[in-house]
This record gives sequence, structure tokens and C-alpha cells, in this order.
Amino acid sequence: METERMLLFLSKRPELVHSFPDWVVPPEVIDELKETDGVAIAEIAGRDSVAAVLVAIEQYPIKAVLPSVAYTGTEIGDWEIAIEKCHSLAERLERHSIKVFDPIFLGAPKFWWLLCGRHISSLFHHFGFYTPCLGCHLYFHALRIPLAKLIGVPFIIAGERESHNGRIKLNQVDIALDAYVAFMRKFEIDLLLPLRHIYSGEEIERIVGQGWGEEKEQLECVLSRNYQDTDGAVAYDERALGRFFKDFAFPVAEKVVQDYLDGRRPDYENLRIGSFLQAKLAQSAP
Repeated sequence: METERMLLFLSKRPELVHSFPDWVVPPEVIDELKETDGVAIAEIAGRDSVAAVLVAIEQYPIKAVLPSVAYTGTEIGDWEIAIEKCHSLAERLERHSIKVFDPIFLGAPKFWWLLCGRHISSLFHHFGFYTPCLGCHLYFHALRIPLAKLIGVPFIIAGERESHNGRIKLNQVDIALDAYVAFMRKFEIDLLLPLRHIYSGEEIERIVGQGWGEEKEQLECVLSRNYQDTDGAVAYDERALGRFFKDFAFPVAEKVVQDYLDGRRPDYENLRIGSFLQAKLAQSAP
């Protein structure tokens, strides 16, 4: 897709998860992806996601990469940066004789709304905390499952790290990363986290090179750092996080993903008041 048309498309951010119009992904590209051995889907966002791909190709039998960029509705910044980073990654991987397909954009803002926006009051009441970031990262991973199934890809590469020079990101603490991996395994997808135990930003910069600083040259989120106190401190209860995933985020995301896999558009309006969801929340009440 040419850049101008892509940027117009991203300004609208339609639901795009499993069925792709020809002008987004030509059918011959889908066929080629299905026929290519060793393809991994790469989640491309910022510096860490690019570094993750560069590390993953050294650790796993990856012969080709499909860069993917997901949207929610909360991003701000220049979308062309993501496109440029995908092209730059392709140039890097060409040296390793790894084929890189053109980037694919996908998203389902209503799915994000269901996981991260609609139930704020109930989530805070039942679990004692709320942040959109846990559901958001689950959304990013779960969103790629139908695409992975469509083209027969067993690997998805993501750039989460447990610590960033000692700074904690609530959506990347160990219990959250374990939850993402476990959720993907429900659908027989391996979520690769090759940077999980790399805590040093300097090591990440060494991997990507080009003087690319942390949180630079990437899209931003309007809800960034919402879980931090005014002094930047992060406090959380692991048990509450575990209950959030088990009793709310997993059943909601699993139902949505299964609908897509079955060829149905999820009925978000009914999901938000579904009896199974109310029952889960009621069971988890303190």
C-alpha cells in the first residue's frame, strides 16, 4: 500500500483483524505467506520491538518476517515513523538473508474499548485498581492471533522487557508477561519475548544501533504512565493483577478472538453486558 493511502487509512482506523481488503494485503501476498517456511510475525512499535526481531533471528528458526503495526485509538504522533522503521528493519535483515514482507496494519478499536475502556468503574470496584495498559498489551498480542492462524504462523515476536534500567512498566512486569504468553498458548501460538531479561537500555541501543534513544522515534499514547504516582513510583498487587487477567481480560479476549476465528464480527454491545462477564466480576469481588 502506498504511504499516502496508508496514512489516510490509519486516520480512520477501521476494524481490520482477519479479513483484509485486496488494497491492504493483496491475496497473492497472503498466498506467499502461507507457502513460506519459518515466517514470524513481528509486533513493531518502538525501539524494543525492532531489537526483539534482531535478537529473535539469532535464537529461533526464523526465515522470514512479517512486520505488523497495530492501532488502538490512543496513539499520537507520526505514523510514517512506524513505516520507516519497518523498511529499516527489512534492510537490516536482508544482510542475514531473511525475507521481510511489507508491513501490515491491523486493529479493532472496539476490542480495545471493551478490554480497556468500557468497564473502568467495575474493574476498579472489583479488583481495587485500574490501568488500561494491561488490557492494551493483551489486546496487541491477541489481535495478531487471527492473522497468525490465517497464514499458518506459529511465532509472534514482541519487545517487552521486565525492567527498563530499573524502571517498572506495569504492562511488562513478570506476572503480566507470563499472562500474555499463557493466553497465546491457548491458541497454539508462541509469543517470543527475546528481550525479557535484558534490563539495560544501553544493551538495547547496542543491538539496534543508530543512536536510537529509548521512547524516541515512535508513536506515543495519550494514556502513557497513567499507573505512576506523581513522583514516578509504581506500586501494584500481584494477586490483583492475576485476578484481572483470569477473571476479566482472558475470558473477554478469548471470546473476541474465537469469534474472529469463526468468521464472526464480535458483538461488542452484548459482550459488555454478557452474563459470563458479570459472573466473573461477581466471583472476583473482594
